[in-house]
Amino acid sequence: MRIGILGTGPMTRALGTGLIGAGHEVVIGSRDPARAERLSDELHASAGVDHRTAAGSDVVIVAVDDRAVLDVVGAIAPVLDGVVLIDLNNPIDPPHWESRYAGGASLAERIAAAAPRARVVKAFNTIYAERLTDRAGADPEPEGGPVQVFIASDDEPAKAIVAGLAEAIGCLPIDVGGLRVARHLENLTGFEVDLVARGFASYVGVRLLAG
Repeated sequence: MRIGILGTGPMTRALGTGLIGAGHEVVIGSRDPARAERLSDELHASAGVDHRTAAGSDVVIVAVDDRAVLDVVGAIAPVLDGVVLIDLNNPIDPPHWESRYAGGASLAERIAAAAPRARVVKAFNTIYAERLTDRAGADPEPEGGPVQVFIASDDEPAKAIVAGLAEAIGCLPIDVGGLRVARHLENLTGFEVDLVARGFASYVGVRLLAG
């Protein structure tokens, strides 16, 4: 599968490494194509290009600064028709790490409005890049189980595609419902980041336990 990742930050590096290792073609896009090209060379990705070119993929992962997400998606919306669009961003700010959209539509829902023909899925937003990096090449069945990826979308086939990508990089996908559930997921990340900010741990990940 051809996967475009928009952005050159830690999550692009972590997901790009895992997806390339799983045999997928990864194209990294940035507003600065030269930066994308440098990271592509480092990860052995297919190419480093601009946002619009990277968006011409089967799946697009949006991993840019959360304040720029809607502008980026709006600018490339015409090339996102039928594309599975993964939103892993969180609109949270210090000092309390609460969602800027609390009480209203989530960032994922706003993305769906900005690109109405895209198949928007909220996923990977509750995971620190370090958790994915630390798992690379490790025991496929670690103590406590694999990293859980919560997936929310109104598009069931799109959720299945994202679940497959999560499994391919050694994670456990969990379908948590429709896209509206992204409101809970974004708030959940705020809770995780707040714990880290207060020195609880270097990074935090919430797990669901059957019981």
